[in-house]
Amino acid sequence: MSHIELISPLADSPYGSELVLAACHRQQVMAGPGEALTGRPVTALIDTGSDMLKLRTEYQLPASAARRFVEQAIKRERLLGVHHPHKTWFLWTPAGGGDTVVIGNITPRLLSLNKHDELSERYSLSSQIGFMAEMLDDYLAVLAKDELSLDLCLSNFGVDADDHLFYLDDDFYPGSSLTMLSDALGTWVRALEWLDEALATALGRMLSRSLRQHFSDTHVITVVAEGLRGVFIPPQRQAVAKALIQALYGDQTFSYQAPKPKNNGSVMALIGDIHSNAPALECALEYLAGRGIDHGIMLGDVVGYGPHPQQCVEMVQALQGWSMVRGNHDHAVACGEIRGGITSLASWSLDWTIAQLSDDERQWLAQLPVYQQGDQWLAVHGSPLDKTFFNGYVYQMSYVENLDELSERQMPLCFHGHTHIQKTWRRDGDGDAGDSNRRQQLAEAAHVLICPGSIGQPRGGDTGVELAIIDLASRELEYQRLPYDMESTLADMSKHRFPSEMADRLRRGQ
Repeated sequence: MSHIELISPLADSPYGSELVLAACHRQQVMAGPGEALTGRPVTALIDTGSDMLKLRTEYQLPASAARRFVEQAIKRERLLGVHHPHKTWFLWTPAGGGDTVVIGNITPRLLSLNKHDELSERYSLSSQIGFMAEMLDDYLAVLAKDELSLDLCLSNFGVDADDHLFYLDDDFYPGSSLTMLSDALGTWVRALEWLDEALATALGRMLSRSLRQHFSDTHVITVVAEGLRGVFIPPQRQAVAKALIQALYGDQTFSYQAPKPKNNGSVMALIGDIHSNAPALECALEYLAGRGIDHGIMLGDVVGYGPHPQQCVEMVQALQGWSMVRGNHDHAVACGEIRGGITSLASWSLDWTIAQLSDDERQWLAQLPVYQQGDQWLAVHGSPLDKTFFNGYVYQMSYVENLDELSERQMPLCFHGHTHIQKTWRRDGDGDAGDSNRRQQLAEAAHVLICPGSIGQPRGGDTGVELAIIDLASRELEYQRLPYDMESTLADMSKHRFPSEMADRLRRGQ
């Protein structure tokens, strides 16, 4: 005999076992992409007009295992609080079904956000944008609190008769990346013809507020905005995407200085990972001045590790005609948050550095852009593949994927730091390869990743100031390693009671 067992129903649930059992015997429709009722193709849906039942036919479990599955699902749903409060899970034992049961749930029938025509009969376009913003807020709340993701398809969210929004999908997805959010925004810009620039601006402003509310580090706005900038948008929809990006940033601005070729034309310097080592930076700038090179790109991490953060910030601020990007140490000092994933020595130096800099100096670091781009080059601190711009590494295990990224972007050159090792990774007719030679000719390479090494904290096993000089016209690259007054830096580290391991590392060049 057919039987229904309701699992942990709430006291005010409108559903009884007889009502659910009767509904289970009504006409089933298999869900699927593009179907009238969207969902997984293995999910059977029953629309009663007032309620919606899901039968999870992909699970063939005995009653005890099915009950454990449902109890875990209920516990998670009630913790996160994004589903309709009347959603009720059940186990259905069909007549003649043997030892297995069907897992299902029932919830009031909601109007999903992908039903634009039906929504428009009840709601203005601005109200629909409000629902989409609420949907994104739910996504961010779950992401920030539990590092889980909701499925951001519009069909997975719906509103009830009282205009309340709820999540319709049964599942949550592991991961703490914001990439899904940027991709969803890109999909909406491409697919929703009614989404114009004014509505995109409104959505961007509401999303920006949600990002600031759920994340103390406002860099997440940059990650989402630049992630959107990186997805494909057809020409006729680019104005809408631009409006959304501008609204996301709001009043947040970045200092921007493009290289201004002077007497050296296409020749420019590449420096990075200064790491609060003033004697090393002085040596590099004096050398470049002697070569008549007065412009280039600073690839981030002005601060961290070394004893001269204020002096190095002042020296970099004084540079004229240089492009600059923000490094991960610059960012950590600017936002005042030292997170996991860094060594105890790096954490110690960042705490110490924060105490040495004024609010204005930290604000200047916060205003550095996370990337710069010219006609034939991209500059980041970390890697072109990294969506945060300054946390990813280009090295033996990742250079092929990063060259693939340059190929996808049709970008010939990428300048980066973060590894602290002078090295070129290039793709040409002979394949992909690395090169550490002091002089290189890159004219035949289709795509190239270039790290100039580190000004103040080299890690290739040699001491000295590391930098690079490139002629963008001829694609000739030159690496330099220069001696400097390292003992002066070591003396200041001792004066400020730096951990001895940090001094030892500087002496070893590792």
